[in-house]
Amino acid sequence: MVVIESNNRHTAASRKALEYLKELSNTLDGWNFSQEKDGVKLYIKPESNGLNIVRGDAILKTDKYTPRDVATVATSPGCRKIWDEKYEVSEVKEMFTHLESLFWVKLKAPWPVSPRDFVGVALRDFDEDVCYVSMSSVEDPIAPPVSGCVRGTLLISGWKVYKVDGGIGITYITQVDMAGSIPSSFLKNIQLQVPLCAGKVVDYARSYGFPPTTVEAANVVYKSEDFNHAKREFTANVEGSDGVCRWRVSSQMYPNGVKVSVPHEIVDTDNNNKIVVVKIDGPTTVKISKA
Repeated sequence: MVVIESNNRHTAASRKALEYLKELSNTLDGWNFSQEKDGVKLYIKPESNGLNIVRGDAILKTDKYTPRDVATVATSPGCRKIWDEKYEVSEVKEMFTHLESLFWVKLKAPWPVSPRDFVGVALRDFDEDVCYVSMSSVEDPIAPPVSGCVRGTLLISGWKVYKVDGGIGITYITQVDMAGSIPSSFLKNIQLQVPLCAGKVVDYARSYGFPPTTVEAANVVYKSEDFNHAKREFTANVEGSDGVCRWRVSSQMYPNGVKVSVPHEIVDTDNNNKIVVVKIDGPTTVKISKA
């Protein structure tokens, strides 16, 4: 893992979650195969506390995308609004670096079950051949309880996205305490539906490509980013001195090219995808949208 200087006050928790995600995702030892549905192999890892860990494995057959591209589809809130029917809203409370953040997310629940919300740290460990994104709950004063929601706990949740012969492998793992009173039938449904998210990410990538993906943020403080799927508009707020940011842009999502709100350079790469290069000197808002 590339270590970037960070002011993350939850560093210990985020690093622990990342290592646990790697341990869980790098083997099928201890996992019980449940079924295959919609192209996703579902597994359960029984736990003594009764909060079983669930897992979904899927394959995106493609030669157009990198693991980083697909990991961005899996983790971008703007994409998740499209592929996750249980997702309602989320907010990045603080970005410590472009690879780690404190987030809040609210999930829908059928009446009379109260909506659940979660506060956690996300940490991305991206390499050319394999990407991990871990998420785990923390308590933080900038994300207090929300009226009307029951605060759940992500014991571990995350993605492994990696190269395989003929495509990209996607593994999604989660162990969650939904907290409060909740019908057992709803819990069983969650155990089945949540790992199917791996297949939903495959469907999104096949249909739309991927949103602009950060591949470098050198000498830059990354303040926030947002992606609007309907407008195909990506916005990043950054600041720095003599810095540079590079974003990889999907030719499938932007078949006619892109507009960039600030001076920039566009570099060709594989499969007609592009790299947008922006030099950063001071606070800068970068918008990448359809040409």
